[in-house]
Amino acid sequence: ECGDLNPYGNDFAVSLVDPFASLQPKLWFGFLKNLFLAPVSLHSVLSTHKKGGVSQAIMAAICWVAWIVLIICEIVYIYNPDFKVQGIYALAWVFYLGFVTIVSVTRSTIRAHYSINGNPIEDFFAALFVYPCVMIQLENVHKEGGLAPMMPDNPNAADKYGVVKNEKADSYA
Repeated sequence: ECGDLNPYGNDFAVSLVDPFASLQPKLWFGFLKNLFLAPVSLHSVLSTHKKGGVSQAIMAAICWVAWIVLIICEIVYIYNPDFKVQGIYALAWVFYLGFVTIVSVTRSTIRAHYSINGNPIEDFFAALFVYPCVMIQLENVHKEGGLAPMMPDNPNAADKYGVVKNEKADSYA
């Protein structure tokens, strides 16, 4: 029972694969927007959900822009060997990992606030491989008001021992 997920717990309204699996223009537009403007979306989510979120959004923007600029510098070096930045791609990926870390911490914070099933490792790898889809999830929670936080009057709320009682299950942790 330790560490088991509650099968009746909340989930994100938008799955990570929904932009690829569905033909909804809203999700495709969101994917393309977040592919190029992820820090803007992150700022809108962080500014309302977390104290000090603006500084995290600025750090994410710096990491994201540095990643792109340094990758472009490496590409320029390939075609112009006189451009003295050989090996700068390694630093670019360090900046990308910084961006991914900020996005995954944000996703973990949102999950914890709304009692959404998942774990930090899932958050990290989702942000690492499909950060535009993660941003769609976070924006959806932000714009739609998210899922209701687990309150004591909620039938799915856990008691002080972590046991959830509702009509679907007598007790489950």
